[in-house]
Amino acid sequence: MVERDSRTTPRAGFRAIFTSVSVQLFLWLLGVMLAAFAIFAYVNIRTTSEQWTQSLYQAVNNTSELIKRATHYGMLLNRKEDVHQIIRMVAKGTGVVAVRVYDKSGAIIFSAAPEEIGKRVDMQAEACVICHDRAQPLAAVPAENRVRVYRDPLGRKLLGLINPIRNEPQCANASCHAHPPKQTILGVLDVTMSMAYADQRLALTKRQMIVAALLMALITGAASALFIYRVVRVPVKRLIRGTRRIAEGDLDSRIDLRVQNEIGQLAEAFNTMTANLSKARKELNEWSQRLEEKVVAKTEELARAERQIVHMEKMASLGKLAATVAHELNNPLSGILTYAKLIERDLGQSALEIERKDELRRYLGLIQKESSRCGDVVRNLLLFARPTGGDFALQHLNQIVERSLMLIRHHLEIASIQLDFHPLEGDDQIVCDANQVQQALVALLVNAVEAMSGGGVLTVEGRCFPSSVEIEISDTGVGIPEEIIPRVFEPFFSTKEDQNGVGLGLAVVYGIVQRHGGSIDVRSQVGRGTTFRIWLPRKPRQVHANGRETRETASQAGNQERGGSSI
Repeated sequence: MVERDSRTTPRAGFRAIFTSVSVQLFLWLLGVMLAAFAIFAYVNIRTTSEQWTQSLYQAVNNTSELIKRATHYGMLLNRKEDVHQIIRMVAKGTGVVAVRVYDKSGAIIFSAAPEEIGKRVDMQAEACVICHDRAQPLAAVPAENRVRVYRDPLGRKLLGLINPIRNEPQCANASCHAHPPKQTILGVLDVTMSMAYADQRLALTKRQMIVAALLMALITGAASALFIYRVVRVPVKRLIRGTRRIAEGDLDSRIDLRVQNEIGQLAEAFNTMTANLSKARKELNEWSQRLEEKVVAKTEELARAERQIVHMEKMASLGKLAATVAHELNNPLSGILTYAKLIERDLGQSALEIERKDELRRYLGLIQKESSRCGDVVRNLLLFARPTGGDFALQHLNQIVERSLMLIRHHLEIASIQLDFHPLEGDDQIVCDANQVQQALVALLVNAVEAMSGGGVLTVEGRCFPSSVEIEISDTGVGIPEEIIPRVFEPFFSTKEDQNGVGLGLAVVYGIVQRHGGSIDVRSQVGRGTTFRIWLPRKPRQVHANGRETRETASQAGNQERGGSSI
């Protein structure tokens, strides 16, 4: 696997290089520049070559005309030696290869090379065929056909120019060698020059132009590469790195491109997009967190509601059982108490010994005491199990709380407990059975005092809501273990170590609160105290024996209003 990667990595690297936008743009611009400079060099070289050729043609033509004018006077006077001397002197000039004068028949009458004089030229030669290869020779040679470029047997490149010598009036009237006036051409002056020097200069010029074109292409290419690198490659690389960071989830990343072109606008739009994405992700995370919190809260609320329903069903079953047992026990207990009183009355009329009477009276007293105690238990069971009943009327809750506190004030003083009372502020009126509410409050206050046997602080605080009121009773006592909190409202369940309590106090409180359509909950920490919170509606709904749904609905409405939970 590693060897395969090492083989494929260079190829992938080259592919990445040639697929880069900046490299492709540079190569395209370089190709265009090379093509443009190549065309420019070609056109320039061609133009220069033509200009050099035209200059050379003009130089040859000027030389030919100079020879004609220099020899004109000598020819008129038929001074052949002077003409020969002039031709030989001109032939010594730089680049002049040959100078000849032909007569009309093609014989060489003057030449820079004496051995050529008298020879005849082939009339089918390149210089002659232009005019003489016709049925009627031309009277004048066209200017474009007077120049010829050829190579001699030695391989030298030569430029020849034929210049016709016309029969001017001076020649026709000369006494030395008069020519007929009808003869237009007397002969031809043929000047041949070497093109070696011109070709060397032209080749040098071509090389210089090619080198200049290459240097210009190189400089322009380097400048273009630098421009593309700074304007295209660097910003694009930053965009790519920024895109990859964002693709990896870093939405707080920003692309720092301080340029005022399209790439800068793209980077700015990119930063705006990432900022919006980051904001959207934060909002989404917040919504997700809120949703989780709401789900947890709703789950806890449903769990509390389920526990409340189970607890209420359990309490309802216990209430039915308690009512049945109370009714079954009430009549026998009443009979026992009645007969005990009758026996005690008849005992005073009997003839038994005094000691025996005292002993029987003690037994009867115990029977009466325990029967009365059982009667209280039965009454409390009936009060807990009774779903309806009570003298409901519009009452001021603050007055009920104050009367309840008056009943336990002596206990507070004995136990050295400090009272912190905060009455309800605002409208404290509710529809309730004042005696039952007072009974429930007194039971909770007594429990709080008993939990603070060594002293402490008892806090009673009232709160008003639009459709309900709330009473919170807190102590700084021993607290209730968490595992037994769900059982504190069950009948006959008690945490007191003495045998006087039968465990019906909180059960009775629960029954009274439920009878008023409210709810009660408890929060406690061992060693730090306990808090009971009672919620009561201002106008309790009608509650029937099988109307648990009515109580649940009212209790849940109160929980939503005060933002709490209940047992």
